[in-house]
Amino acid sequence: MKAVIFDVDGVIVDVRNSYHHAIKETVKHFTGKNLSLEFIREFKFSRGINNDWDVSVELIKHLNFEPPPYDDLVEVFENYYDQLKDKEELILDKDFFKDLKESGLILGVVTGRPKRDLKYLFDRFQLWEFFDAIIDDDDVGDINLRKPHPFPLHLCMESLGAKEGIYIGDNNADYEMVKFYKKIYGKPMEFIHFKKVFQENLPADFSTDSEEDLKEYLKVLTGLKK
Repeated sequence: MKAVIFDVDGVIVDVRNSYHHAIKETVKHFTGKNLSLEFIREFKFSRGINNDWDVSVELIKHLNFEPPPYDDLVEVFENYYDQLKDKEELILDKDFFKDLKESGLILGVVTGRPKRDLKYLFDRFQLWEFFDAIIDDDDVGDINLRKPHPFPLHLCMESLGAKEGIYIGDNNADYEMVKFYKKIYGKPMEFIHFKKVFQENLPADFSTDSEEDLKEYLKVLTGLKK
């Protein structure tokens, strides 16, 4: 059976009022510049930068400022995020995953979130029980292997013991990860673009903004429905 692997931000949870605001406040902290959220999102998505710490660094450079030491930036960013994290809301709720799990699907997660942020989110919404393997940013280790590098996806597939997979993402970094996974590791991986929050145009095997259509497509694709 094919493994079904989910991105977190923009797919499972809406981060427009958390991470995106944390980018804005972090850049303002180090530059004094007050960027619009629309500009930040366009910058992030158009450049395919998955990690929001890295987005903050690149925006500081874009504004012609010298970025601070990386650890200092991360500390400032996470302090802002901690003030905003309770504003996150689920896009796909527990019933969605419960239905898939009870149908017999193998479910995984590949996310660029650090472990502390992921743990808070999954504890808060009680999501742990639905996933057979979870790969976060801390599991990757080497920053050069972060998404969109396909190593996190490979790590998840190995953990699941799966030969074929489906990845559900919402942005270009997700698409690039799947594309390079197939190229580097030579294994089948389909990409589903779930555009519930952002209507970005991406190449995909299937694209939808409907939770129900996503669920039905996954069941058909994995052979649970004809």
